[in-house]
Amino acid sequence: MNRRSFLKSAGASALFAGGRLAGARAAFAQTAPRPLPLIPMKDLTGGINERIPLHLKVGRHDFGNGVLSDTFGINQEYLGPVLRVKQGQTLPFDVRNDIGDTSTLHWHGLHIPGDVDGGPHQEIEQGQVWSPDVPIVQHASMNWFHSHMHGKTARQTYTGLAGVLLVEDDASLSADLPKTYGVDDFTLVLQDKMFGGDGKMAYELSGEVFEDGFEADTLVINGAIAPVAQEVPSGLIRLRILNACNARFLTLSMATGPVTVIASDGGFLSAPVETAEIVMSPGERYEILVDMRQAESNALNVAYDEGGLGFLVNLFGGSQTLTALILQRSSRKGFTGSMPKQLANLAPPRPYDATVTRSFELQMDVGADLAALALAWDNFCGNAGAMAINGLPMQMDRIDEEVRKGDTEIWRISVDDQLHPFHIHGCSFRILTQNGAPAPAYAQGWKDMVHVEEGWSEVLVRFDHTAPADAPYMYHCHILEHEDCGMMGQFTVT
Repeated sequence: MNRRSFLKSAGASALFAGGRLAGARAAFAQTAPRPLPLIPMKDLTGGINERIPLHLKVGRHDFGNGVLSDTFGINQEYLGPVLRVKQGQTLPFDVRNDIGDTSTLHWHGLHIPGDVDGGPHQEIEQGQVWSPDVPIVQHASMNWFHSHMHGKTARQTYTGLAGVLLVEDDASLSADLPKTYGVDDFTLVLQDKMFGGDGKMAYELSGEVFEDGFEADTLVINGAIAPVAQEVPSGLIRLRILNACNARFLTLSMATGPVTVIASDGGFLSAPVETAEIVMSPGERYEILVDMRQAESNALNVAYDEGGLGFLVNLFGGSQTLTALILQRSSRKGFTGSMPKQLANLAPPRPYDATVTRSFELQMDVGADLAALALAWDNFCGNAGAMAINGLPMQMDRIDEEVRKGDTEIWRISVDDQLHPFHIHGCSFRILTQNGAPAPAYAQGWKDMVHVEEGWSEVLVRFDHTAPADAPYMYHCHILEHEDCGMMGQFTVT
């Protein structure tokens, strides 16, 4: 029985009565909220006159507990900027690596050729500069960029190598929606962190971490320990949300009223979807609207997945949710429009267009001693081959699938154990089934993430850019420790 299943049993309270529980209860204690940090935004939609520098660097950052932690950052001490760009542009990046180790920078969600995708084959050595020209061809969407260094993706991303890339197009720029950054339009990067006895951010592998992925006990938003608070104007408020956790699924709800979802990974839905909650796997993005005309305040609540701390706290009589972001209405003027009724022209998926069906089984158990592996590999997994897809652990010199450019395909994903999020590079897709059932209405738009635990999930996908054998695309579990340990494959598009 895997750990998540075990936590559903009555024995979970006994197992966690000591040790991490004290930290869990402390993390969920409601303290005075900190101000919401506003991630610096670089707006490039008006034009690009020079190369865009992205500096991967070593930093020191206070998450709000008064202690400086050793971090990585991109152009700053922790995390990267929000880059706002426009469809039709080509982004001339200069990515300099000064973190003291080899790294990469992957443009998660972008529809781009394999040779500029930033996957494991585009390594940037310490002190070197990678200069890709990245074309922006897709419609408005929320994407992100993060380390994809094979074997070290989890540690480098957790330490801070992650940023947000917002693609706009003519329709989104003219849409009657909130779009004033830091006033009625906010980007939220959600992460979970572990802090040691000295108050510093900690990351350490173990057999348990290899199995479940790194799941920490403290929620952080834009680099600040939650809860955080923000004054906002009366009217509609737009929240663009990224789950940048290594492994933890998050369930989001509002303290008052439903969650109104307007966009998923790959762009706008056809119309707003109201739902009691949304489930976000690691790597997923959603955009929501909050109506501040009727209430003085509202709050975004976050509950951890069933194997996480929200469940543990609930066992002991505490709240199952954490107040993450408090929105307090002010007299400041913001967006004055009404809730939209229509968003994008989104045709139903056409599975009968598919000419190829491929199957992928994500496999946890390939006979590896995960505890011994954690000790032997000193905080990274590399080519240990502890996990696999279709029986084959990731190998940099092996192409697993060959796809023909322009073909429509069905990809069927299943698992041999526990819950896994699945990501495909270079595309957006439509979910046909998730865990053998229709996806929630808020996940029926364009996506590049799908999760599966029971039965299988199926997506309808088409690849419109090339990825040669020396710069292939990846498909992988987006629990970053699983990806590092071999639950990843490579494919070409020709």
